[in-house]
Amino acid sequence: MDIQMKNLNMTAKTSQFGKASQALLIVLVIGLTVAAISAFLLFSKPDTASEDSHGQGAEEAHAEEGHSEGENSEDSHAEDSHSDENHAEESATEAGHTEGAIELTTEQLKQQGVSIAKTSLGMVSQTTAVPAMLVANTDQQAHVSSMFSGRVESVSANLGQRVSKGQRLATIVSPDLVGQQSNVQLAQSNLQLAQQEYNREKQLWSQGVSAKQDYQRAENAYRKAQIELKVAQSQIQALGGAKSSNGRYTLTAPMSGVISNKDIMVGEYVQLADQLYVIDELSQLWLEFVLPSQQNIQLAPNQQIEFTALQNGQTYQARIQTLASQADQATGRLQVRAVVLSKDMALRPNLKVSVNLPTSSSKQVLRVQKQAVQQIDGKNVVFVATQHGDNVEFYPQEIDLGSLSTVQQSSDQQWVEVRKGLTANQSYASQGSFLLKSELEKGEAAHGH
Repeated sequence: MDIQMKNLNMTAKTSQFGKASQALLIVLVIGLTVAAISAFLLFSKPDTASEDSHGQGAEEAHAEEGHSEGENSEDSHAEDSHSDENHAEESATEAGHTEGAIELTTEQLKQQGVSIAKTSLGMVSQTTAVPAMLVANTDQQAHVSSMFSGRVESVSANLGQRVSKGQRLATIVSPDLVGQQSNVQLAQSNLQLAQQEYNREKQLWSQGVSAKQDYQRAENAYRKAQIELKVAQSQIQALGGAKSSNGRYTLTAPMSGVISNKDIMVGEYVQLADQLYVIDELSQLWLEFVLPSQQNIQLAPNQQIEFTALQNGQTYQARIQTLASQADQATGRLQVRAVVLSKDMALRPNLKVSVNLPTSSSKQVLRVQKQAVQQIDGKNVVFVATQHGDNVEFYPQEIDLGSLSTVQQSSDQQWVEVRKGLTANQSYASQGSFLLKSELEKGEAAHGH
């Protein structure tokens, strides 16, 4: 019983001691927590101040940036406004001027030879376009054949090649030439024998040993051998062969010109009648056409006419050479031949062209000088002139042309009919339009860069 009471007392004491320990532990935890919070607050104040300072600096920096951006924006806006004002001033300066125009002073007009005239109405003879063809001038043409039949060993000239007189065209090995050369060699041998006999008889006759008749017979034989050699050499030279060519005949050009036809190949056998080459001198061609019977066209020998090449649109000059003595019975047309006066390598035989023939009829039309018309981008234009104070402005005006023609009252002055694009009494550049075209193209090229 006493022992149980002791155990109970000890249990009660132990319980009281545990409760006291728990209370002490709680107080200790609370104290540590308060200390930690105090330390945290103590050490966090400088950081907060730094953050406040950083925030304030950022706000000030942002304010300064905003101010700077505002100033830059205002400056940029001011510059844009100034640029707009300049553009407006440039637009105002360009006001009253035509785009693509060229402006020249009075002094520049004189220096560059630009003249101004006015469009006018006038009598203009009409033209008729007649198809024609360029042909080779047979008076300046050579047909080349071989003087010997034989086999072609080599060919030295080709179609379209320009050759000079005496230039080698081909080499032909000819048995006939071998025979001719053998005759020359035989004649040379006979001459040597005859000369020896003549010298011997002459010496004997001078010594009184031989009769005079023997001497005269030897002299005649010697003279005959000389003649026979000259004949053989002349024959081979006349045929174009060489004395020591081993049967090879050199075919040469009889004139200077361009090879327009070639019919020879290495290895083939050619005859005397074969036409191997045709050489043309293209410096002066013929123009041939048929005069329409229904057109009222009057032509005469030595009359100058114009023709246009279809491949490039260029206009050239020709002079009537011959008119057929009579018209064709079936068609009533008259054959005409003219000599081409213009020198241009673009003109070749068999080229189709169009002849511009004036008719006897005429009418009053709006006209400008022919030299005033230029082509820009494939269009016919005339440079119209407009006065701006002391300066003159020229701009290209597209026009629709009529027939190229000649004024009846003045045969040396050429005009062109204007069907559309200009009006009467309108100023234009009558001379120097090509220079204006060049200046316009230069300006466009500079603007493109």
